[in-house]
Amino acid sequence: MMLTWLDFLPAVIPMLLVAAVLVPDSVARRAVARFRHVITVAVACQFAIAMSLLVLSVLDRPLPGGSDVPWIKSFQPSPTILMDGLSAMMLALISFVGWVTCQYSIRYLDGESNQSRYFRWAAFTIGSVSLMVLSGHLIILVMGWIATNLGLHQLLVLNQDREGARRAAWTKFALNRVGDAALITAVVLLYQQFGTFGLVEIFESARSMASGSIPIPTAMHAVCGLLVVTAVTQSVQFPFHTWLPETMESPTPVSALMHAGIVNAGGYLIIRFGHVFALSPAALYSLVAIGTMTACLGVVVMMTQTSVKKSLAYSTIAQMGFMMLQIGLGAYVAATLHLVAHSLYKANAFLRSGSVLRDQQATLGSHDVPQPVAWPQVALAATLCCTMLAITWTLFGISVLEKPGGLVLGGILCLALSQWVSEAMGTGERKLVLLSIVMAGVMCVLYAAGFAAVGHLIAGAVPTVPLHLGNAIAMAAVAIPFLGIFALQRSVTSANPPAWLKPAYVHASNGFYVEQIVRRLSRSFAST
Repeated sequence: MMLTWLDFLPAVIPMLLVAAVLVPDSVARRAVARFRHVITVAVACQFAIAMSLLVLSVLDRPLPGGSDVPWIKSFQPSPTILMDGLSAMMLALISFVGWVTCQYSIRYLDGESNQSRYFRWAAFTIGSVSLMVLSGHLIILVMGWIATNLGLHQLLVLNQDREGARRAAWTKFALNRVGDAALITAVVLLYQQFGTFGLVEIFESARSMASGSIPIPTAMHAVCGLLVVTAVTQSVQFPFHTWLPETMESPTPVSALMHAGIVNAGGYLIIRFGHVFALSPAALYSLVAIGTMTACLGVVVMMTQTSVKKSLAYSTIAQMGFMMLQIGLGAYVAATLHLVAHSLYKANAFLRSGSVLRDQQATLGSHDVPQPVAWPQVALAATLCCTMLAITWTLFGISVLEKPGGLVLGGILCLALSQWVSEAMGTGERKLVLLSIVMAGVMCVLYAAGFAAVGHLIAGAVPTVPLHLGNAIAMAAVAIPFLGIFALQRSVTSANPPAWLKPAYVHASNGFYVEQIVRRLSRSFAST
């Protein structure tokens, strides 16, 4: 098939954004108003194209009961671009977050001497991560991955006078090089095994291996292990998370772009290579263990932080851990939905972080002090929320046996909603209780609708993992620590909290000293 320039249209603007870094800073500084306007408009145009591709992917997707031919085969623009529902959705997400961040940055950095440098590297970073998610070729994927992290590094060191941000940036820089080395090694092994750099061909062969028609080489376990290393160093998994809270001195739009987009890249990498990971259950179970530990650590430490930005940082750590946990359980649809929802929420949270105190004062009422709630009320609230979730799943035709991974995110949603509804019950106000139940029902409907929509969109791009003994045991095991955290939250708000909470609070507020331990080990390693 002869290719035309239209076949490369999705990658045109990302490449132009990457090329923006070549504009001399002196030129960009002299016409900074025009330069930042051009960058913002370019990202907005990319968002418009991405939304068009997303709509096309939805319309072109075979309806239930229709053809089962994957859309990936019906529209393949070029050998270097992989355009399916997953890449279209990720491109739309990146473009939207990038556009909003650039628009916010115009006012935020107005009058700053380094705003031209910021917009050059912001364009480079947005373009690089866009090319990465569009890539259908391993070499382009690696180049986009490395370029994304290099661009983010330049944004983190934008203000040279902020020592904390600079130290965190260089810590991240070192960790990224470890991840880059692991990714490059994995790519070499993949080429040796499959004889191609094309992702479509690799995924087709991996599906054949998973079906048993082709033997699974031992090297595939090494490939998956290396991809896990790449993902956990990128997505702030324990113990590689310590640099993220220290980046709070960076400009707010940099934090928004990083938390809402760049740190999600590790999750995207594993989701994209889901067919390859189906060949190595051990690698997936390692993600379950790492993700569970990271999520629990992030949640507990987040509850003790007094700084808004630092609390958001540990929230990101917890969310990334939970996303990795879902991927490890084979819940690719739930993890993708979580990735999108977290990105949108965190971009909004950071860009509005300056108004948090004002919003809190506006919403404080007579029940601003948490009221103790009896366990029977908690049990009743949990029963209501679980029932509503089960009903909405049935209405949207979601099978627990076919897609059990949705129970992971759904279970956490029910825990959060149960806490909310039970606190409303504790007030004794009927209107508030009724409103909380209605809103919990709306949240269950939105979750089921989002799960069904994302599952429909990325069908074929990720493997379907049905319920089996292994993931059932894993889901039961990871439920224990999350139930423990739920009980911990109740202990904190109880009338007579246990005595051990005070020293535990001190340790948690210091991140359980993981950063200090890692820094000391790094110095010891460097001295040798």
